[in-house]
This record gives sequence, structure tokens and C-alpha cells, in this order.
Amino acid sequence: MVVRHPHTATVSVPTTTVTDGEFVSESDVDTLIKGRFEPSEGATRVKDPDGEYTDITGKFFTKSAKIDGAKTLTVNGETFRIIRWNEYQTYSELCLD
Repeated sequence: MVVRHPHTATVSVPTTTVTDGEFVSESDVDTLIKGRFEPSEGATRVKDPDGEYTDITGKFFTKSAKIDGAKTLTVNGETFRIIRWNEYQTYSELCLD
């Protein structure tokens, strides 16, 4: 279980390389962000981009701007799927599964 205090997390964005119309490779581009992880207390549900409701295991709060295409967030060796990334005026909130 990840403890609630400031963390440095890694956000992964999958990238596909295509050369001359041919698929060459797929890799992840990692970006470090700082923020605070909060585990979910009880059953918290949010709507994912497909319109389905899903339970979340926690939230990550950061002052970093949204990273388009971000799929996973790793904190202290635990990897979470990013369900949605909400941007507000002074911070961002990531809902994690």
C-alpha cells in the first residue's frame, strides 16, 4: 500500500514508431511528476472515457499540466491505470485504477 505523502511518480505514454507506412516499434515515453497519492476509501466510482462507470483505487494530485495520451502512473513500484485526468485552475487530479 502506498502511503499518503508527497511522491515522485512516473507517467507512461505509449508511442508507436512508423517508418514508410510500416509499423516499426512501440515504446513508452516516461515523464516524472511530483504530487500526492491518496488511496480510495470505500467504493468510489467515476465515469471512464468510454462512458462506463468503474471503481478507483486512489487519486494522485499534482500541479503538473495534463499529459496527453498518458495511460499508466507508477508510484513506489506500484503501477496504476489512469482512468481520467481532470485539470483545474491550480492543480490536476488523476483517478487511478
